[in-house]
Amino acid sequence: MLNAPLRILIVAALCIVGLIALVINEGAARESGTEALLPMEAVDPRSLLSGHYVIVAPQQRIEPTDACPAAALVSDRVLLAPTGQTVADAPIYGLADQTATLPDAVSVRGSYICNPPTPPLNDSPGAPGWIMFDLGVDRFHINQTDAERIERVLREQNVNEATRAFAIVSIGRDGRARLKGLIIDGERLELTWL
Repeated sequence: MLNAPLRILIVAALCIVGLIALVINEGAARESGTEALLPMEAVDPRSLLSGHYVIVAPQQRIEPTDACPAAALVSDRVLLAPTGQTVADAPIYGLADQTATLPDAVSVRGSYICNPPTPPLNDSPGAPGWIMFDLGVDRFHINQTDAERIERVLREQNVNEATRAFAIVSIGRDGRARLKGLIIDGERLELTWL
């Protein structure tokens, strides 16, 4: 029979080994997944920055002449496909028609909501709408100086200008989205464990 201190040490060692295995497994899944860039917009500026992390809010703009996609949410999955645009030689992804057979499309666990655009009417040019994704990635931890700079960029973004902030997500074979980093004004900020 093992005494209490030895049992505690064994349990602590097993917890440490389990944690190391989890970090290694998640790192491998993050590196082996399909990398997708998702445009980011500012959410509520009062809660955008809290501590040393940035709220990640992937959001796709819809032009006033377009409409919300008719894509139906299949179970708990969202189908994303390259939009044909790139940033820093990486493809930007957006919502795809769930019935489409696109060769580069990836299915990811999550959901979305769509706020329809206001169509042009008479002299009014209309207003863009948006699709907001909830893919299970919502925070990017970074030092305070960079977090404040990212917050400024997100607040300064204008719907009539090109997007300046993108979330880099890795979509694994298990369908989970894992945050890899951000691209802010063309600068890649990677998530590092060590």
